[in-house]
Amino acid sequence: MQIQRFVLGMFLTNCYVVSGNCPGKCIVIDPADDADRILAYMNNKKVMPEVILLTHGHYDHFLAVPDLQKIWPSLPVYCHPKDCPVAKEEYDYDMGRTYPTVSAFHNVKSIVEQDRIKEAGFDILVLETPGHTKGSVTFLLEDAMFTGDTLFAGSIGRTDFAGGDERQMAASLRRLAGITKDYNVYPGHESITTLKKEKQYNPYLKFL
Repeated sequence: MQIQRFVLGMFLTNCYVVSGNCPGKCIVIDPADDADRILAYMNNKKVMPEVILLTHGHYDHFLAVPDLQKIWPSLPVYCHPKDCPVAKEEYDYDMGRTYPTVSAFHNVKSIVEQDRIKEAGFDILVLETPGHTKGSVTFLLEDAMFTGDTLFAGSIGRTDFAGGDERQMAASLRRLAGITKDYNVYPGHESITTLKKEKQYNPYLKFL
């Protein structure tokens, strides 16, 4: 398995392209922005995306989706239904701009707890980890854990946005901390870490 991280967009969001298990195929997790950079990498690696996986429904994690679906209109986008609003766009008053929502994309597919996504030679397990948003999920595949904005290196995601919930976040963190296997943790922002390290040093996990 090969995991390529890109730090994209105004919020320095992590996007991951996962490949290596099936020739010519890959998975894109949270295509945050700048589709040209993602496409350049895929062209160089000679891989095509089988699926887009979203850890949650905040726009800074999927702004490259429209450009990717221009090339592959049937490319599926997996997201938890609680992060798929009825409206196809939202206005961000802080940024002073209108952004798409997950519902604006083609071929959106729902994922829920314990679903398994088998694409590009991978078997991906979905864990519901709400708190940052109602529909936040964590993806497990092989020795990798993609936590989105639930768990960061030394920190956690915010709960003061719409849909955030401190109690749900605490329960989700407790769940991740209870996993005995050590995973490489690929968060939605900041650096890559390990679950073992976060259990030892992350103040939000140490005292759960």
